[in-house]
Amino acid sequence: MNRTISTVALLTFIFSVLWLVFLIAGMAAAGPLDTFDRVLAHVAASGPLFTLTYINAALVTLSASALFAALYQVVHNSMPARAMIGLVFIPAYCAINLFAYLSQITIVPGLIGALNQPETAAAARLLLAQLIQEWPASGVSFFNNLAYAVLAIPSIIFGVALARETGPLRVGGTLLALNGIACVLGVIGILANAGPLAVGSVVGGVLFIAALPFLAIGLRG
Repeated sequence: MNRTISTVALLTFIFSVLWLVFLIAGMAAAGPLDTFDRVLAHVAASGPLFTLTYINAALVTLSASALFAALYQVVHNSMPARAMIGLVFIPAYCAINLFAYLSQITIVPGLIGALNQPETAAAARLLLAQLIQEWPASGVSFFNNLAYAVLAIPSIIFGVALARETGPLRVGGTLLALNGIACVLGVIGILANAGPLAVGSVVGGVLFIAALPFLAIGLRG
């Protein structure tokens, strides 16, 4: 069982690193995205990299969900009640993030096409302002960050349990718990319009990626 979970952790690490590479490449190609019109123009002109980025993001979501469901099996004997609480939040994270990411390559392109029709342009622009994930003020961007705050609950619970182990599992568990705390602070920062805290989700993402190889090594035994 642990070897299977180790493989899932390794796959999640690979998908997450690819997400980071695609994200940096996309930002470098896009230039400044400080206004909605620039973001809209970037998304409208997007090519295969944009599609690959969001397909890969969906794969990260699925593999991370599978990993956390598997980690429940690792920690539930030592903390059954708290482990069950953590398990409950995993499907919510998965559903929110899959919608956030897959909508970018399904719903958004259709709305961009509707901008060319005078009778639908105004409504399409209004919807795009809420559905484009790369626009920080959009509803989808907020729910994307909220999804990571939801996943923060099992991250902290499972991370604390794993931090009681030794070797790589202790390191991985500690990083996992810190990732959860950072993601919660990120959502608080967005709601409170506190700039430094608002980057918590980004910091949490880095901590999550850092935790994965330690979890993969520790679970392989």
